[in-house]
Amino acid sequence: MDLDKLVEQIIDTEIEKIPGNEDKWEKHIYIKENVLIVGYKKNEGFYDDGEGVESYAWYWELRNADTWDVLHENHDGDFTFCTDPAECTWSDQDLIEDIADEVAEESLKWLELEN
Repeated sequence: MDLDKLVEQIIDTEIEKIPGNEDKWEKHIYIKENVLIVGYKKNEGFYDDGEGVESYAWYWELRNADTWDVLHENHDGDFTFCTDPAECTWSDQDLIEDIADEVAEESLKWLELEN
């Protein structure tokens, strides 16, 4: 898979809420025997001065599609966004379109390591 195609899939794949109490959303992209998971979750340790403003951090993982074993992951929280950008001065407002290239580049390196 080439970089541009993976970037397109990362942007275009629908994101879905993960069942449960945690505020967590993911998109799953199947690549051969693996699945690339790109998602975001609420920054639990992050508080703000404004009421109702929440911060979220992006993450991505490469898993074996059959066993669901984590092969590689990036949960660094380097990319974030908030529910109200005007009230959220601490976040760069990283949208999926902004980070898809970096996610794809790292994911392709992981895929090379698995082959």
